Formats: sequence, C-alpha cells, structure tokens
Amino acid sequence: MILKKMIRLISVMALLSVASCSTQTKLYESWSDKEYLGPELEKVLVLGVFKDDIQRRMFEVNFVEEVDADGKKAIAGYTLMPKREDFDDKEDILAVVKKVGADSVLITSFKGIIEKQHDVAPRIDYIPRMGMRYGRYGYGYGGYYGSRYEAVYRPGYTVTDKIVQLETRVYSVKNEKLVWAGKTKSVNASSAKSVVKDLVTLVIKDMKENGLIK
Repeated sequence: MILKKMIRLISVMALLSVASCSTQTKLYESWSDKEYLGPELEKVLVLGVFKDDIQRRMFEVNFVEEVDADGKKAIAGYTLMPKREDFDDKEDILAVVKKVGADSVLITSFKGIIEKQHDVAPRIDYIPRMGMRYGRYGYGYGGYYGSRYEAVYRPGYTVTDKIVQLETRVYSVKNEKLVWAGKTKSVNASSAKSVVKDLVTLVIKDMKENGLIK
C-alpha cells in the first residue's frame, strides 16, 4: 500500500515538473547596421510601449536594473516622460535625450501574446521497488528484472504554451538612425521580470557581437 502511494506521488511530481516549465526566451530575428562606425553606445534611454503606463513603468524599471547590473548605464523613460503620449513627438524625445546626455534610445514594443497547443504522448516509466528484498532470493542481484521495478503508466495530455512577443529597436542619437533591431518570444513566462531579464541578456549579447557596445 505504501509502495503504491509513493509511486503515485512520484508520477504526480513528474507531471507537475513538466507542466511548470521554466521561461524560454529566444531572439529569433535581429538586424544591425553594419555601416555604423561608432562610437560604441554607453548610455541608453529606455522606453517601453505597452498597453498601460503601469506595465510600461515595470518594464523600464526592470530593464534599467538589469542593464546597470551588467555595468552599463540606462535611464527609465517614465522618470522624465510620465505618460506615453509624452514621447509621441520626436522633438519631445530629443529634448529628454539632450537633458540626460543619452547617446542612444531603446524602444521595446509589446506585440501581443499567442497561445499554441501541443500533445504530450502517453508513456510507461519503470519505478524501482522499495525495500530490501529486491532479488529473487532476497539480498543480492539475482532474480528477474521485473521483480525489482514497477511499471507506471502516464496518460497523454495537452499543453498550452503562452508566448509573449516583443520587438526592440535601438537608435543612435548621433545620427538619429536605427542601429539595431530584434524580435523575441518568451514561452511560458513565470513573471514579467524574468522576461525582461532574458531580453536584456539577449539584446546586450547580440549588440556586443555586432560591435555596438563594449
């Protein structure tokens, strides 16, 4: 009876571990200006384009924290432009850029959430039996394989993945041109902060590889 309860518990834990997959963020498309000659970007003004100002502020704060932790300098746009309509005009953004001395502007836009379903096939797992008498003759390795393991059937099920899509663009203040752009997708995000953390890591890595930042 105890053995059966333990096997059921192991099966449930395995299913829960599959259902609660960690966030997977990928940079699936990127572009950089190969003709950009510098200087390397060091101070970025971060602007988030989201459904409401609360989401925008959360994004900008988390983004700045992650960038600063990497040894670079970033400024959250909301501290200078509290409302989204404040930066609908190019001249408004340029005025803020000049005020803080930023050499670049990063704009991340929320492109929506899509859901995708996929089926996980049923399978049979073999769980070791508990106790000392695992062999045909008690102790030792004798006996049949089947006498030491118990087969556990796990039925198939359907998983729904939620995919967060973001688009990020970086502009150089020097010539007001787009120098980098990329699209990311995060599958089954555990939190908004985890998405931002992964996004910063991917953006910085790609920009470094393209010689835009140190």
